[in-house]
Amino acid sequence: MSPTGSEAPFVIKPVKTGTEAGRVSDFLLGEHCFDDQRFTPGETDHLRWLPMRSLQENAVICWYAEEGGEVIAAIIFVENEHKSGGYRLEYFGVHRAHRHRGFGWRLIERMFDYILENNGRYVETFTCDLPEYASARKLFERNGFQFMCRLPDYYYPGEGKLLYLRMLSS
Repeated sequence: MSPTGSEAPFVIKPVKTGTEAGRVSDFLLGEHCFDDQRFTPGETDHLRWLPMRSLQENAVICWYAEEGGEVIAAIIFVENEHKSGGYRLEYFGVHRAHRHRGFGWRLIERMFDYILENNGRYVETFTCDLPEYASARKLFERNGFQFMCRLPDYYYPGEGKLLYLRMLSS
C-alpha cells in the first residue's frame, strides 16, 4: 500500500537491460516466488538464463512488475520453435506477500493479448502434479487452459508433469 492508503498501480514492464534480467532471475530463483524450491538443474539454468535470452531473442518474452524497487511478479513465455502461432508459458510467479491481488491473472491476460496481437493461436503450459502446485493448476484452469495429459516421473521419481493448452483463435 502507498502512504495514502491506495494501492500502487501494477505496471508490467519488459526486461530491457541485463540488470533487469538479473533481478528477474534472482526473484524467480529466490525464496519468495515459488512454493517448491526443489528446482531441477535444468529449471535453475532456465530461470537464470531465459530473462537474459529475452534481450537477444525475439521469441523469448520476459516481463516483470515491481513495487518499492523490488520485483514482485514475473512471466516468461516463448514462441514455439516452429513459429506457427504457438507459444509456451514457461514460468510465472508472484511474490508470496503479493498473492491474491490478481497479479498472476493480469500477467496471463497481458500474455494472451500479446500473443493475439502477434497472430498467435494457442498457449501451452505445464506444472507439477504435487500438492504444492494446486494453486497454479487452478489458475490455469480458471484462465481457460485445458488439461491435456500427465507425464509420470518427469521431474523426479514421484513428480509428474501436467500439460495444459489454451486455444486463442480458431
